[in-house]
Amino acid sequence: MANIPSKESVLAFIRDILQAGPADKKRREFEELRRKSDSQLATTEDYVDDILSSLGVDEIAQLQARHNFTVWSEVNNFLERNIWVSHSDPKHVIWLMATHVYAPGLGRHLAFWDTEQKTDPGMPGGRFWYLPAVMEENDEVLTMPVTQVLDWLLDLLSGSIDELAQALTDSNLIGGREKDTVADARSIRKTLGNWYTGARTPGINKILEFFPNRLNLKFKGTFELDENNSLDENFERARAFATLKGLTSHALGVETPIPEETAKNLLENDQFSAEEKDYFCHHISLRYHTPTIQTIRKRLLYARAFQATYFRLAEAIGVPDEAKRLPNPSINQAVQVVSLFQVAYNTTIDTCKRTEDETTERQLFRETLDERYPLEAQTTLLSVTPLDGNLNFLSNQLNKRLMELGNTDPIQDESPFACSKEHFVALYKRKAEFLRACQIEYEESAWLNTAPTDSDLYRRIDDTHNWAALNSVACSDRISLPVRRAAAWRMVDLAGTDLEQAYGLVSLLSQLLNDPDKRNRPADARDLTDTLFNRLKQLPSADNLRPLILQLEAKHELANNRLEASKKKFDQALKNLSRQGFGDIRGQVARDALAVFACGHHPGFNQVACDQYRLSIVYYGGLEEPVMYLPSTEEMVKKVREYFWENLYQPYEGVPRLQPIGWSPPDA
Repeated sequence: MANIPSKESVLAFIRDILQAGPADKKRREFEELRRKSDSQLATTEDYVDDILSSLGVDEIAQLQARHNFTVWSEVNNFLERNIWVSHSDPKHVIWLMATHVYAPGLGRHLAFWDTEQKTDPGMPGGRFWYLPAVMEENDEVLTMPVTQVLDWLLDLLSGSIDELAQALTDSNLIGGREKDTVADARSIRKTLGNWYTGARTPGINKILEFFPNRLNLKFKGTFELDENNSLDENFERARAFATLKGLTSHALGVETPIPEETAKNLLENDQFSAEEKDYFCHHISLRYHTPTIQTIRKRLLYARAFQATYFRLAEAIGVPDEAKRLPNPSINQAVQVVSLFQVAYNTTIDTCKRTEDETTERQLFRETLDERYPLEAQTTLLSVTPLDGNLNFLSNQLNKRLMELGNTDPIQDESPFACSKEHFVALYKRKAEFLRACQIEYEESAWLNTAPTDSDLYRRIDDTHNWAALNSVACSDRISLPVRRAAAWRMVDLAGTDLEQAYGLVSLLSQLLNDPDKRNRPADARDLTDTLFNRLKQLPSADNLRPLILQLEAKHELANNRLEASKKKFDQALKNLSRQGFGDIRGQVARDALAVFACGHHPGFNQVACDQYRLSIVYYGGLEEPVMYLPSTEEMVKKVREYFWENLYQPYEGVPRLQPIGWSPPDA
């Protein structure tokens, strides 16, 4: 089973990948909101603190990171509450979230950071050193992030892996095995070699062991400005250094922010302005500045985190081991995630250079995406395109995609970059056809939902063959229950798959049991409900809808005055919903479980146990009004008790109605 990863799951993953704190042996408990609410909230803050501490960023960057996390959390929670993963395989959910949300979102946020304050001064420019990359045009394998950091370090040392291994050995700071107090050069060389080839992603402890603060390395390939020298003297020294390093104008254009044409002029001619000389010296000294051990260690830690994440993603989406280092995006789809990150990053950098006004930048960003990547702007990149309603469009698209994808279906390409012409054409054809299908569903839904009278709508329901459009009627809260019931029966009749038929039956049961207006509940509702449950359970796909069915069974038990059985099924549904997502139903189930528990007739009620539902109700839409603050457990119990007697509790005809104990409705 799969779910949209919650903010808790993402935080736990980041903390784990960064090894930012001791292992949380009850991590699953945290991810599923099963801790007491105060402890849950405290753990969230602790995780954020652990992550920021491990990154070693300054206070301003920490404030920006917390703000970005809050913004991202709101986007992620919106998608959690609006996407039904249903029967989906985890690989499809991870793939769609990585390509549509995580990669473009992270690329845009990091670009904002780099616009304010460059996060990696001294690293080679023109490429993302923390991402797997093709370093030369004809490379047949990707160069991993840790390899790129080691290349940077070896360049500044003017040495080889063997020489670095010997320097680390000579430092007498790395412990050996068993009786050896100091590791020998061979073992250190083997470890560094594995890091360099990408055969192994280093562990954090090993990086800390190899590069402690007291390590003393001799840098022979660095350049420092001499404050005692004149600008002309420093300029000549910088040119001589570039010649010694074999830095061509092309190399300088790649390694530094100096444009290639400018670099060529500065290296080959003799007439320059003071500004040009200062510009050249500044960027040479910035790129080839002697790094501190803390900087080396920090960049290795960043690189290993991105590298480990890349390999975990590749594993999760089913990339074969032999393809994980290949740059071909058709064979190694994980490369497509990297491409989408780069698109969001580069586009943001470009638009930030063109304006300092935040509103104008958002407009330019949207226009640039529409112009350069028209189909991606309407699909894959919707989450970073700042338009009202785009997240609704995205969630609707992902719902449609997930509904149509089976467990055995391969993941579908998302990024058209660096692929063959054949793949490019196929990808654009599929996306264009998908958008047309979405538009047809939208128009058909609008046609149904805007019928002037119920009679017209009945006729339109009979005329349509669009299952998704019928679903929009069946789930409406503005159309009368009898008409919605007709739409649901039509869904069952038109179902082209076992899963669609199961959803149609669930919709009918929902109308009998979930709908707050029970005035249209037929006299034989109890028998009809039993019949629909029996029919539903005959379908193999019913197992994929287990949380929905448990919720409906819980309401069936409640309508029969079996409160303990009802709460037990609500609790089972809530547990399942933490691992299999069906939009905001998770919040509704938590609310209903608490309402049954707190109604006054449940024999096991106690105030302390109510806390377990609190965060699920708030996070996943169990309250009707907007949540402006976190209500106390007492406040929530009061609200749901009123809701129980006014709304939730509707016994079947012939079942004696329970009466409130020690409480009366506000209007009584």
